[in-house]
Amino acid sequence: MLQKSNMRKSYNIQTEKGIPMFTKSIYRKPIIFVLLAFVVFYGCSDRQSTEKPKTADTPSQEREWLSILGGAAGGSFSQFAGGIRQVLAKHEPHIKISVDGSAGSVENTRRVNGDPESLGVVFASESYLGYHGEEIFAEEGPKTNIRVVTLLFIAYDQFSTLANSDVHQFEDIVGRKIAAGANGSGTAQTLERLSKLVGIWGDFTPIYKGGTAAAEALQDGQVDGFQWLVSVPNSAVIQLTAIKSIRMLDLDAPAQKYGFYEKYPFYLSGTLPEGAYEGKVEPVNTILMPTVLIAHKDVSEASVYAMLKHIYSQEGHQMMLLTNQAAADMTIENGPKAFVIPLHRGAHKFWSEQGVEIPEHAMPVD
Repeated sequence: MLQKSNMRKSYNIQTEKGIPMFTKSIYRKPIIFVLLAFVVFYGCSDRQSTEKPKTADTPSQEREWLSILGGAAGGSFSQFAGGIRQVLAKHEPHIKISVDGSAGSVENTRRVNGDPESLGVVFASESYLGYHGEEIFAEEGPKTNIRVVTLLFIAYDQFSTLANSDVHQFEDIVGRKIAAGANGSGTAQTLERLSKLVGIWGDFTPIYKGGTAAAEALQDGQVDGFQWLVSVPNSAVIQLTAIKSIRMLDLDAPAQKYGFYEKYPFYLSGTLPEGAYEGKVEPVNTILMPTVLIAHKDVSEASVYAMLKHIYSQEGHQMMLLTNQAAADMTIENGPKAFVIPLHRGAHKFWSEQGVEIPEHAMPVD
């Protein structure tokens, strides 16, 4: 913001040469008084002329600078963050949004908690565990500044291996190198949670790569598997199927067998959609995860409300679909799947207007 420098005016209040001494004593005080009055008047009038008039419309017109934390290149997180920025740029040009890359869900939860001008794409798991200070967040404490805004999409845990690989079920990854997702991502956390329940954590080597980099590692033989918790279809997997024949592992079977859904109720059981990769990948049962947008509690209510109003409009939703087809999950009916922690005030206003029933644990706490 540009600021005017304070201008100080100095005035010579000494008497002119040639004025008799007795005249000095008579006029000194009146002259000082007049000059001081002029300085005060000039300073006040200058300040008044440069200040913005305060009106009811002023706050909504002031620029607001926000950032949305996405994820790895080629991942759904960054695509959805970019889509939101595009919609807002068209309809609310005074809200300036930057999209920042990150390692993913865990990092985004931490960073949004600490930055009053940020939002982030995270898995429902990390928003829940972060807010309550559990699991990976236990030592550092609860992230009580984060608030949920909306569901963005349902992520599918897609564990790819080459078609000629002898890895046929989850337990076969013992002794292998597995691209687990970026360190600090919800993808990596999901693999760790499942493998600990199955009893094989520590018996394989996680390589902390995600997205395009992980797909290329499988393609080049650097890893034996590529696990990626993202929307369907995903650009990194599409790129991989264009070069190599792959298949995906059934992750739902071990999850059901070892009580994964009971221990982690924010996950869902599901199946890879038919034709997700144009017939190049056979549908398998797998683990699903709601993916949500969170915001720091101090992001303005007006900005969050405007964001939701525009991305759920017919035009805005169409723009989101062009960004990523998984935006089809963004429906009013699906919205409550995101309500795992308290809502942001602006989100509460929007969802209430839509007639959505808000559970007690999701009511605003500010």
